[in-house]
Amino acid sequence: MDITETTALTDLVRQAQQGREDAQRALIVAYQNRIAGFIYSITGRSDAVEDLAQIVFIKMIRALPRLDQPAQFEAWLFRMARNACIDHIRRQRWQKLFSPLDQEDHFEIPETPSSVDSEELDALRHALSKLKPADRALIALAQEGRSQQEMADATGVSVVALKARLHRAREQLRQHYEHAS
Repeated sequence: MDITETTALTDLVRQAQQGREDAQRALIVAYQNRIAGFIYSITGRSDAVEDLAQIVFIKMIRALPRLDQPAQFEAWLFRMARNACIDHIRRQRWQKLFSPLDQEDHFEIPETPSSVDSEELDALRHALSKLKPADRALIALAQEGRSQQEMADATGVSVVALKARLHRAREQLRQHYEHAS
């Protein structure tokens, strides 16, 4: 983002903090696709995306008045989405303990070019499912092209800690992928 975009976003966030519904709607429209993609990359479940995105945006609107630094809105919003995904995954684990054994938890992959082998996709899907939700979030942020500072802000850690965690997550993904393929 350049300075003009950052200033415009900060102004929009301030307006939304004051309760202006048009500003709140504009923030939702501006971020809905990115948040949905981020949620999908963590949960791997297309059936959870819409509900979790709605939860994130409701929490956003309720918590906006307490946001002290409007310039940090994007990192704050993605941290909120990450936390919502982790809560969702924790709830799913408890539900699995009490659900019938014949129900399977499917990790879905969006449609991909036919040049990608389905066995490779299965191996990648399996490898991703073995990662912790926080590690999947880091991989997703990196794949989205975020800078290290943006990823650190979104996850609430220092850049040094982020580098170590991202390296570990990538290494675990590689090991799980090699084991699955």
